[in-house]
Amino acid sequence: MDSSRSRPEIFKENNICIISVKNGTYALIKENIYIPLNKYYCVPNIIHNTSNSLLLDIGDSETSMLDKLYYNDILEHIIGEKIKYGPLLGGRHRCNFNTLISSNQIKIAGSQYETDGCYETDNYVCIVEAKSVECNDFNIRQLYYPFREVYKKVGDKKEIICLFIYKDKKKFIHIHKFKWNNYEKMLDIVNIGYYQYCYN
Repeated sequence: MDSSRSRPEIFKENNICIISVKNGTYALIKENIYIPLNKYYCVPNIIHNTSNSLLLDIGDSETSMLDKLYYNDILEHIIGEKIKYGPLLGGRHRCNFNTLISSNQIKIAGSQYETDGCYETDNYVCIVEAKSVECNDFNIRQLYYPFREVYKKVGDKKEIICLFIYKDKKKFIHIHKFKWNNYEKMLDIVNIGYYQYCYN
């Protein structure tokens, strides 16, 4: 249930959310785990093709959208530094950690997660979730689970930022930038930036 609208009606009526605690086991909680993606009205930045690739314009998938943002230096602009490694963490992974949702401690043990992209610079790690359809919100699990696994390795050595990227019906690309103030608290997420792009 990646968006609040995808929940069953009985969940919506009773303000219930569901979260994976291990593969095949879920917790029903009353806290809202869906992060709104606020709409901003602005003039989009133009993506100028800086690559001479003959294949970059093929496709309209999430992966092809990220490739265009990466190879035309948009991701580097948003991160603020040159990307040294990536994309990393492709495929499916499992995570294990303890987290706080409000005052409740929850143990995540072997839940599966996927990332659409992960990029590393000298001072940052950037985790990306991408959608090729318009979104109003997203399940925090999509960014928080990979964030916690990356944090185990990175700690305070590099700042971890997360991007949620989607394309709307007009083909505009919306990029929301997030970070966590307290890594142990799942819902302590803050939106620290917004960017809008369209193809030339």
